[in-house]
Amino acid sequence: MAFSYYFWNHNVFLTSCNSFTKTSLSSLKPRVFPSLDPKLQFPRTTSFVKATSKQLEIVYDPDEKINKLADEVGNEAPLSRLTLFSPCKINIFLRITNKRDDGYHDLASLFHVISLGDIINFALSPSNSKDRLSTSVSGVPLDEKNLIIKALNLYRKKTGSDKFFLIHLDKKVPTGAGLGGGSSNAATALWAANQFNGCVATERELQEWSNEIGSDVPFFFSHGAAYCTGRGEVVQDIPLPVPLDIPMVLIKPQEACPTAEVYKRLRLDQTSKVDPLTLLEKISKNGVSQDVCINDLETPAFEFLPTLKGLKQRVVSASRGEYDAVFMSGSGSTIVGIGSPHPPQFIYDDDYNDVFLSEANFITRQAGQWYRESPST
Repeated sequence: MAFSYYFWNHNVFLTSCNSFTKTSLSSLKPRVFPSLDPKLQFPRTTSFVKATSKQLEIVYDPDEKINKLADEVGNEAPLSRLTLFSPCKINIFLRITNKRDDGYHDLASLFHVISLGDIINFALSPSNSKDRLSTSVSGVPLDEKNLIIKALNLYRKKTGSDKFFLIHLDKKVPTGAGLGGGSSNAATALWAANQFNGCVATERELQEWSNEIGSDVPFFFSHGAAYCTGRGEVVQDIPLPVPLDIPMVLIKPQEACPTAEVYKRLRLDQTSKVDPLTLLEKISKNGVSQDVCINDLETPAFEFLPTLKGLKQRVVSASRGEYDAVFMSGSGSTIVGIGSPHPPQFIYDDDYNDVFLSEANFITRQAGQWYRESPST
């Protein structure tokens, strides 16, 4: 069968307006963090897809012209290149609590960043009118429909910056997965733009602005674990609710679950009645278990994609207690098994060709710095 475990060994270079020592958040003191070497070249990116009778191996080599163009501004700019990790998230629980007058739904969810993510290379562009985006996969929009470009346009609008960028997105997170990959890309782009502009905006401002891009984007400006309410844009940082070293496996079928289609099928009378704060308290005290990993979007998602319900049921049946919990993340279509990095054996059957597989674990970020790629990946 064709599947993908994603492991990469890029050097991830981070810069920050502040660097912090390990201490309590309330007592952090900033200091200047040195700029990156402006002559630093982008790492060569190679992406492989296993070959089958229906697939060909693809080898992608980013356009070397990006580095040459960046060199045109590299001599004068304090920072001309930056490579950042853009991780995705899972919803450990997701309660839908109300339908609003504006047509949106109120939710209450425990979001947590995980170690699966994209790599994004940024370089200052000699152009004073347009960003240029390239990607390692096909099917990703390269214009204003891409949240990276939206984020950079928003940053310029809010700050008056005149900087434009050459961006290469090494895509590892599947789309239509309920993992917030695009939202993470947008947050990462806002963070990067702020670094190139001398951190003229605070993290709080970046978080507030990011709500204009999408409801999930503000979460990524948390430290990595947050209780989110409203449409998802009300973000409350919380103490780590679970150990970071808990392994998990992500299983995503080729079919996606469009968020709008899932919400169209949502009926509030069929949602859980459990208080989400009770779920949060139980997880903080006792860890992850099947009874607390409630996702009110599972029923409408399974109605839209019945095979996804069958996939979850088979994972639960085949796990024989190997997973502490099995649940869908976000609006789907990723099924998460917490407690083991190994997929059940039936995933290797012909019926599950082209399923995306990845192991992962929980991660966080230090104050004043962006997320770092987990050494285990």
